[in-house]
Amino acid sequence: MADHASADGRDVKADGHLTAAPVEASKDDLNTLGAVELLETDDRPVFILDLTSPTKTIPVYYNASLREMPLLESKVGKGKGTRDPQYIVFMNWAASTHNDGSLLQTTYCGIRWSARILRKRWRVLSGDPRNETALLNASHHQSEISRLGRSQTVAIDRLEKSPYVQKPVGHRENDLLEDQLAAFRLRREEDITTFPSLVPRDPSMPRQSEGKEVENIGRIDFTRPNTSVAISSHMKFVLDFDWASTELGPITSWSPELRRMANILMTDPRPAAMYWGRTRTMLYNEPYISATGQRHPGMMGKTFSEAWAEVAGDFISAFDTAEETGTAYVIDDARFYIQRHGYLEETYYSISIIPFSLENGEVGFYNPVVDTTRQVITDRRMAFLLRLGQFISSSREPKDFWQQLLLGLEADHLDLPFAILYSAGVDVNETLSESSEQSRNLKNWVLERAVRVPKPCPSIQSRITTEIEMEQFLPGFFDIIRSESPTLLTAENGLLPDWMVKEVKIGNSEHFCESAVFLPIRSTADNVLGFLILGINPRKRFDDDYMVFIELLSRQLATSMASAVLFEEEIRRGRMAAEQAAQDRSILSDKLAIQTHEALETESRFRRMADLAPVGMFHTDPSGMLLYANNDWYTMTGHPRDVAYPMSWYSVIADIDHPLVDQEWAKLLNGEPVNVELRLRRKFVAAELVAGEKVMGFTWIIAAAYPEQAEDGTVTGILGCLTEISRQKWMEEFQARKMVEAIELKRQQENFIDMTSHEMRNPLSAIIQCADWINISISQYGGESKNVTIPREVVDECADAAQTVFLCAQHQKRIIGDILTLSKLDSDLLLITPVEVQPISVVQTALKMFESELQKSDVELRFRVDSSYNNLTVDWVKLDPSRLLQVLINLTTNAIKFTQSEPKRKITVNMAASTEPPLGQNGVHYLPRSSTRKDMSLGSAWGSGETIFLYIGVEDSGRGLDDHERQLLFKRFSQASPRTHVQYGGSGLGLFISRELTELQGGQIGVSSKAGVGSTFAFFVRARRCNPPTTPLPLTEFSIDMKAQSKIINPADLARIQSGGGPTTVSDRKVAQVPLAPRHILIVEDNIVNQKVLSKQLHSAGCIISVANHGKEALDYLSTSRFWKGLEKSGKELSVVLMDLEMPIMDGLTCVKEIRKLQAEGTIVGHIPVIAVTANARSEQIATAKEAGMDSVVTKPFRIPELLPEIERQVRMGKERVALVDVLRSASAPP
Repeated sequence: MADHASADGRDVKADGHLTAAPVEASKDDLNTLGAVELLETDDRPVFILDLTSPTKTIPVYYNASLREMPLLESKVGKGKGTRDPQYIVFMNWAASTHNDGSLLQTTYCGIRWSARILRKRWRVLSGDPRNETALLNASHHQSEISRLGRSQTVAIDRLEKSPYVQKPVGHRENDLLEDQLAAFRLRREEDITTFPSLVPRDPSMPRQSEGKEVENIGRIDFTRPNTSVAISSHMKFVLDFDWASTELGPITSWSPELRRMANILMTDPRPAAMYWGRTRTMLYNEPYISATGQRHPGMMGKTFSEAWAEVAGDFISAFDTAEETGTAYVIDDARFYIQRHGYLEETYYSISIIPFSLENGEVGFYNPVVDTTRQVITDRRMAFLLRLGQFISSSREPKDFWQQLLLGLEADHLDLPFAILYSAGVDVNETLSESSEQSRNLKNWVLERAVRVPKPCPSIQSRITTEIEMEQFLPGFFDIIRSESPTLLTAENGLLPDWMVKEVKIGNSEHFCESAVFLPIRSTADNVLGFLILGINPRKRFDDDYMVFIELLSRQLATSMASAVLFEEEIRRGRMAAEQAAQDRSILSDKLAIQTHEALETESRFRRMADLAPVGMFHTDPSGMLLYANNDWYTMTGHPRDVAYPMSWYSVIADIDHPLVDQEWAKLLNGEPVNVELRLRRKFVAAELVAGEKVMGFTWIIAAAYPEQAEDGTVTGILGCLTEISRQKWMEEFQARKMVEAIELKRQQENFIDMTSHEMRNPLSAIIQCADWINISISQYGGESKNVTIPREVVDECADAAQTVFLCAQHQKRIIGDILTLSKLDSDLLLITPVEVQPISVVQTALKMFESELQKSDVELRFRVDSSYNNLTVDWVKLDPSRLLQVLINLTTNAIKFTQSEPKRKITVNMAASTEPPLGQNGVHYLPRSSTRKDMSLGSAWGSGETIFLYIGVEDSGRGLDDHERQLLFKRFSQASPRTHVQYGGSGLGLFISRELTELQGGQIGVSSKAGVGSTFAFFVRARRCNPPTTPLPLTEFSIDMKAQSKIINPADLARIQSGGGPTTVSDRKVAQVPLAPRHILIVEDNIVNQKVLSKQLHSAGCIISVANHGKEALDYLSTSRFWKGLEKSGKELSVVLMDLEMPIMDGLTCVKEIRKLQAEGTIVGHIPVIAVTANARSEQIATAKEAGMDSVVTKPFRIPELLPEIERQVRMGKERVALVDVLRSASAPP
């Protein structure tokens, strides 16, 4: 009989004697008790207590029948149920002292227990034979119940929770079902929670539901029905597994220790398995499935030897060592071939076998594994590449390269099971150009060797010379050979040849090749000198890592081959040059021996002529070997005099002309003369300058060459001469460039003239019309009387017209000033004259000039001097005050302009000083300095005092700018948005000029702005400290016409201008000839002044006026007029449209094109007369306007008496055109 462990850890030998006891005194006596052997064979559960022991409630022995009931063993046999109140009652009864030795009985765990006392010390307790039927039934059906799965177990759990009343044995009810259920629980290892007892329940003892602490792991136990663990699919698989058929038994019978370890295993995120007990029964978690391959789920519950039968022998010693030493056994990077992903995969794992003791004295093993496949294979591949690099890096020519490559490939490598190497059939004596030509033909291929390919393999030919042979050898070869990257050959893509599948085995196995990789081996991007076919490891899928390995191998081969070819070419050139020289000498010696005198005379004459000729003369043989060249040829080309090999002169020609040289050289070899312009590598640099520009570039030549031919037409040599034309080619390019620049300059001049004309004519038209108005208004009240009474209305209108004339004149003056400044800047004629000034005084004087304008606009202006200015004690400095004021006035004028119409009207001028440029301060983004604008503040006129940077910032509470508008600032003729010109006026030159003036004074200008908040325009200039002037400068030395620069159209002006813009009734007074009927005129004009003046004049002429600021508003107005389809009767009246051409948002030409388009589509009914009113007066511009769809063009400036007849004529023609259309329509209608 096998050895067993007693409840307290002592060994029970096969002879039935106990070998140890907790009390030394009982050891010898109990060893003499021969009845133990009998109890081991007893079918009843039996255990013995030592009543004299301090731990008398712990059995000193229990027999085999009790051990076959694991849960009962855990409660009684091992004394683990001490916290169960019913177990305490039972064990107290079992250990109670009865001197009479009478038979005592009670029921626990569904079994009736009998107790006897032997020798007044040993209490022997055995199960009641009357429950034997229940025990046998439970045992008989155990395997069948186990197969019912967890659902059956849950049902039994519910039955177990039904109430049970404890009764004395004499009055016990005959409840066989409860006895059978309790017996079944013992076999199923379920918790035993109730038992009937002879002793009445002590009311002080807590109920089962009160304070019960079942020996489980807690709520985080996936093996229990009431677990809080989220059950994964793998956990469900474990729960549903037939554990009853294994050594572990049903889950419900698992010990808390096994449950705890099972929970640790299932929650371990690493792949891990656990082997339990002496049989090493296997459990594993979900991540471990990847390591099992196709063994899952079959290996669950198996012993280690069954689950890993193939490798069990290799690991037995590892388990034994771990069990004996109690230390973990670690195996790093062990290789396994696992059947997964549809094939037998090569994998590597680092395995740990961690032993742990079980309470029964056995050993379990925790087995986490780490997949190191990728690292191991990557290291293996990198090691191969390094080793291969050591071989091929020593190659000095292609032939040596093939040998070294094959040496590197001979070593066994799992990722490269075989290799087939072909070269491009290049003989040792062929030149690089010849081998390159051969590689481009792609026809002649020589087998260098096949490595690890079983012989014989008839499909691998030693030489492949035709396209048919190559297609049979490798389908699609001529496509993949041109690929710049390796190509995978598989049966699926049709590139893997059949012979490779049938004839090439992988290593020593019986597996044939399933895939391979094709690598072209190049010396350059175009020259393929060989190719390599590599087998693919059948145990590793061709994934991204595999592809990276092949790519690195391909690059390594290409780099080493290029190095070998270049080295070989250098050696070959030297050898061929020596051979050619020896051959030439031999030929010349023979000829000289035959025709010595004639040859000498011919050569002498030719050389004299060639040496004296002002051109480069040369003579080569058909191979391109230079036979002769004069001094001018060597000087012109820069060819070394001591270099001689075929086509050596090819290297002096610029790479860009190599294709042309190849083409022309082929013509010469065919017997055709050539004359071609070429560029040489040598740079051409002339000593003189042309228009201040250095003459340099490529050296250009005209090459004229003629073939020498034998009688049979064979070309025997090439004669030619070179003429340098570098200067002529440079002059051609120079002339073309200057022509383009002249055309561009002419275009810019025309644009400048057009802009100036447009900007000058716009206010001039308003001046003429206002003058007409004043003249006509005053002339009505003329007469012979000296005293004339003029109504207040006429006086106000005349004053208003005079104010408009003044504003337009100021606008013209500002434009003229900006244009003059711009012209001086473009011509570098603008002078910066530094004088001694006090900066604060200059700024205060300038700001005082704005007082009237600020008062009129109700704008608050503050001047603030920063503490940095006082800290530096800035007093007198040298700078140009007029240019400083020009920038300050421009910024202040803009600030007033954009602030006067805002609810909050506040401007702050800040002044500061620093010794370094104040970049990045106050959130201002400064524009980078222009590379073409020089800093004039570094001149000697500025003195030698300390450099001071004066900062001036103008902060306003205006509308602000968004990101797009800020991008448009500081550009010539550019404004922040199209609305700026309409609402605020200006030409877009002010900020551009300010930037130029600032940079001329060593400074920069920038802006900080946010839409809806306001803007800060800031600039700084360089100045130098100086002493006060000996004589004070008069203010007029640096003042400018402040009123002209700062005049702004204020809100009051805008109100008066806009008041005349809407439709009005005809006035009683006539200033011009009134049309026969009131005309409804739409004026489309972006200039508010012109808009107001023209509206007022036409209104006085009896017209009804509507206005639009640009073409988009004009289209919106037309959609409400009677010309719009559907509104012929209800729409607004409209007779004619007067349209300006230069407008924001939508210009006049775009608008009239859209009108004619809508007219053609039928959206606009009839013909709308449109008259262009523009300052663009050139004939080409007038013609463009009419082509766009304008009926007539009136150029600014014009007078109302000239405009009215044109309006009447276009209205009349429009009616006639409509009538004609009606007649044609009625004539074409069916009768």
